[in-house]
Amino acid sequence: MFVGIDVGSQWLDLAAIPPVLTLPRRVANTPEGHAALVTTLTPLRPTLIVLEATGTYHQPLLASLLVANLPVAVINPAQSAAFRKQHLSRNKTDRGDAQLLARFGERHHTDLRRAEPQEPDLARLRHLVGYRDALVQQQTRVRNQQHAAAWTGDTEILGWMEADLVQIATRLQAVEATIRAVLKRIPDSDVLTEQIGVGAMTAAAVLAYLPAGVQGNAKAAAAYAGVHPRQEQSGQRASSRLSKQGCPAVRRYLYLAAQCAVRCDPVLKAWYNALCARGKARQSAICAVAHQLLRQMMGRLKQARAERAARAERPEPALPLAA
Repeated sequence: MFVGIDVGSQWLDLAAIPPVLTLPRRVANTPEGHAALVTTLTPLRPTLIVLEATGTYHQPLLASLLVANLPVAVINPAQSAAFRKQHLSRNKTDRGDAQLLARFGERHHTDLRRAEPQEPDLARLRHLVGYRDALVQQQTRVRNQQHAAAWTGDTEILGWMEADLVQIATRLQAVEATIRAVLKRIPDSDVLTEQIGVGAMTAAAVLAYLPAGVQGNAKAAAAYAGVHPRQEQSGQRASSRLSKQGCPAVRRYLYLAAQCAVRCDPVLKAWYNALCARGKARQSAICAVAHQLLRQMMGRLKQARAERAARAERPEPALPLAA
């Protein structure tokens, strides 16, 4: 049995393949609704439950399903949109979306990665990094407004905007200090920041935004971040460009880290210069460096985790008996 759940801010719409009479069509997206849904789904033993990533609305439900050890997969909205277009669906309703997700699970369940519980520190890190990103966007917006307002000569408005920028900068410092404090409790952060060009904020973004199932897997991480090349070939025409079918937040941090790496890492700098010498545009070369940087980070992460696992399995040496 495959269950699709369309998540909204107030309601959860459900559908199953094959249909199940005891499965409610809609429950509230509240802790009480989650508990009732888990009670209903557990005895049914579904093969897979499919959700669509919604940013934040699906997170409490996902946590409840994982605590109950129910098999769950969270798919990208682009996947469900492509699947809907493939099946020529004319209508888009909450109930129809739930049925679409159930059909998607039935068709692709062998290829879908199961969701895994997120460690509390990583969950908090994700919220902090997301809040920092929102502050940076707000800071950029106020700076642009300040630039435009400077031409009007209204000193009062300019004063307000300057006070807003000071307040945002102070909050950014506090958030970044909290992020660094959380990173100190995560062993993987030191492994990532050993890579030249990768600072605390880039390491935090990689750990926060990449799912646990792709961390340490270079190919899967590149695909999730959307930094892998996308090949396009038709007849005599062939081209390659950045995929961008992934998490844009990770790409932003990786792009900034790549700019730092080509200045400070002699190996990546030489590779970047070689790409430019072959005729690749500088921005495209930076994107290629970001891809290579992420793969190297995942390689370091995989090796460090393997070493930690080996140390955990190795028995402690016996202490010599006193003479």
